[in-house]
Amino acid sequence: MTNSKTLFAALFAAAVVIAAPAANAQTVTVKVLGAGSSAMWQTAAIGAWAQLAGTSPQHFTVKGSCTSGNCAQIHDSRSASILPEGGNLWVVWSTDNPSLINVWAYLSVDSVVGNRSYFATPRTTLQIDPETETGSGFSTQLISSALWGNDAANLPSNVYTALNNAAITTAFTDIRPEDARFASCRTLNELETGTYLGLGYGTGTTCSTLIGTQILSAFSTTVANPVAFSIKGTDPFTGETIAPYTTVDVGASPIVFIVNRSNGNGLGAGGAGTPTITNLTTAMAQTLWSGTECDTNVFETNAPETPVYVMQREPMSGTMNTTEFTTFRCGNTAGTAGTCPVTGNTSYHNSQEKNVVPPPQGTTNANNPLNLACTAGGGSRMRAIGTSEMVGTAVKNTTDSIGYTFWGYGNVSKIAGTTSYGYLTLNGIDPIQSSYSNGELPVCESNGVSGICPATPGTSFPNLRSGAYTAWSVLRVVTNASGVSLTNTKILVNAIENNVNGYVPDFVPFKPVGTTEPGLQIYRSHYLQSGVSPNNGLSSEHEAGGDMGGCIEPVGPAPGVLSCHQ
Repeated sequence: MTNSKTLFAALFAAAVVIAAPAANAQTVTVKVLGAGSSAMWQTAAIGAWAQLAGTSPQHFTVKGSCTSGNCAQIHDSRSASILPEGGNLWVVWSTDNPSLINVWAYLSVDSVVGNRSYFATPRTTLQIDPETETGSGFSTQLISSALWGNDAANLPSNVYTALNNAAITTAFTDIRPEDARFASCRTLNELETGTYLGLGYGTGTTCSTLIGTQILSAFSTTVANPVAFSIKGTDPFTGETIAPYTTVDVGASPIVFIVNRSNGNGLGAGGAGTPTITNLTTAMAQTLWSGTECDTNVFETNAPETPVYVMQREPMSGTMNTTEFTTFRCGNTAGTAGTCPVTGNTSYHNSQEKNVVPPPQGTTNANNPLNLACTAGGGSRMRAIGTSEMVGTAVKNTTDSIGYTFWGYGNVSKIAGTTSYGYLTLNGIDPIQSSYSNGELPVCESNGVSGICPATPGTSFPNLRSGAYTAWSVLRVVTNASGVSLTNTKILVNAIENNVNGYVPDFVPFKPVGTTEPGLQIYRSHYLQSGVSPNNGLSSEHEAGGDMGGCIEPVGPAPGVLSCHQ
C-alpha cells in the first residue's frame, strides 16, 4: 500500500549524498532487511532485539509522512510508473562493538507487496527520508516501551546510510509465494463474474497487465497498487532471471472477525457483557460480503433490521486472500455454502468481490473507492487498505460495522478492552480462547504492565492448534535458497519463535520450542498454484505449491483430514 503523498526515487537518491558518513571506519552489516505482512512485524522486532543485537541493543520505529513524503518506503526500479509503497518501519542495531554494528529492519506493507519486493528483479530497495536521521526526537515508538524500552530519537548516520537504498533480502508473508502471485494475477486480470478468477483491475486473462488500476480506500487517500511479478523464470518487466528461493515457516495465526458494538439496537444488541450477536457462520459471511443482504437480520431472524456496514480489504492483501479462501470462496455454482473446491475449478462462485466492478484506470465510481450499497438491508460494503485502517479507522469509527484481521494484540489494540467492540466466533468456534465469553477483544497486559502478556507454552490459540478453527494461515518468510541471506533469516526466525510466547503470543510457533511448546501440529495441504506442483514436505524449506484454504491435516502418521476446504 502507499499514501498519495509520496516522495519519488530521485529525492531519496539525493538524500544519500547529504547523509552523514560513518565514523571511524565502522563496519555496518545489514543482517536482514524485510518487507511484508504486519502479522509478524512486532514479534520479529522483539526477536531481533532480545536475542540477536547483543547486550545493549538499540531500536527505532517510524511511520507515516515526513516533510518530503513517506518516512520509509519500498522503491521498485523496474518501471518509472511503479509508485513507491510506504509502511511502518522498525530498525534494530547492536552497539556492543562500535567498530562492528549489525542491523535488522522490517517495513510493514502487505504480503503481496512483500513478495513483490523480494521477487522483483532487480530487487526493490528500502528508501528512508533523511529527516529520520536528523529530525529532533523523531521516533514514533510504534512498539510499546513496556516490551523493549524507549526508541532512539533518530537513526544513527551509519545505520541510516547502510539501510537507505539497500535491497530487500526477505519477504514476510502470511500466504505462500505461489498464492501471492496468484492473488496478484487475479487482481490484474479482467473481470470474470462467473468464477471471479479475474477481478478487473487490469485487462486480459493471462496476467499480462503489468501495472493495474489503483485500488482506493473509502476512508483515506491510501491506495493499493497492483503490480505484476513472477516467482520463477524471468521478470515480467525486465526479463532478468529470477533467483531460486525458499520459504521458512514461522507460525500460524487466525483470522478474527471484529465488530463495532456501540449501537445497542444493532450489533451491540443485548448490552455490555451479554451480546446476542456472537457467531458468524460461513453462510452468513457469504451473504454479508457478497452484498446480498447487510443488516442484523442476517445474524438473528427476529432481530431489528439495523443496517450493517461490511468492511473488506484490498484483493492483494494476504489477510484478504486467507479469509477469501477459508470462508468466502466456498460453495457450488448455485452459491450454497459448502467445501471450497480446488483453485481454478469452475464451480467457484462466491467471493467478497462479488458485484464489485472496477472502473477504467484513472476514474472512480462507487466500486473504487468501494462504497457500494448492498442489495438489501440498507448497509453497504466499504474498502479499507491495510490492517491499521481496517481496525483503527473502518471498524472503530463506523457504527454497526464488521470486518476481519489477522490476530495480533498490536493489530487490535485500538479497539481492545472495551465492550463497544468485540469479535465473533466462526461457525461456533472461538479463534482466540478455548471458549467464548462476552467477545471483548483482550488487552495485552500482565501484572498490571500493559504491552506484555506471556503465555504458557503450548496453550495459545487452542482451537487453531486442534484444527477446529478453520480461518487461519501459516506465517512464513521467503528468502534466497542458499547463502548468507538464508542463514541470517533462519537465525531471525528462531529468535521470533523463541520469544513469541514470552512477550506477546500473537501466533502459534511453527516448530517446537524447548520441552513444553510442541509447535504447530497441523498443516494445510498444498496444491498446484502459479505453475508450481504441490509438496507438503513438513520441512518448511521443501514445501511447494499453494496452501491458502487447503485441507487441515494433522502432522505425523495419524490418518484423516480434520477439515477440508481444498
